Amino acid sequence: MTLGDILQSAATKDLAGENKNKLLYIESVKDVKFNIKLSSMFEEGFLECSLPDSGTDESQNYLRIYFLSMVYNAAIHGMKRMKHKKNKRK
Repeated sequence: MTLGDILQSAATKDLAGENKNKLLYIESVKDVKFNIKLSSMFEEGFLECSLPDSGTDESQNYLRIYFLSMVYNAAIHGMKRMKHKKNKRK
């Protein structure tokens, strides 16, 4: 099982959103670039990144790890935003 398979499985199971968001994880090679996109079927929000494709597993795994850091940073930003909104409502 590769890192790409694990990411695909995590998006399909959507454990954090209890399968409400219907996440879609796509890896593709377009215009000599390796692309990763995570989107929700019901929301306009998405994360996307790309890297010139050299055809090696190392470059694809590098982009997958970079993508994971983007998801992590987006989650932290979302948690901070939720905390800020909760404090304003009181």
